[in-house]
Amino acid sequence: MTDLNLIGVENIRLLLMVLIPVVIIQLGLQIYAIVHLAKRERVKFDKKWIWALIILLLNILGPIIYFIFSEED
Repeated sequence: MTDLNLIGVENIRLLLMVLIPVVIIQLGLQIYAIVHLAKRERVKFDKKWIWALIILLLNILGPIIYFIFSEED
């Protein structure tokens, strides 16, 4: 028996139906956050490269953290 038969083709389809929208949302958020970051002159803590790392390395949470905490007062 192959591994594919153990997992089941239907389970793989279901997994893809869930993962593809999540990946699209993640990439959309990351692209939007990076573009937003690039256009801003100032950000909180004054380090754009740190915010870029947070956005890119923390997947879906990175852009959310950026939009919540990066606003300059």
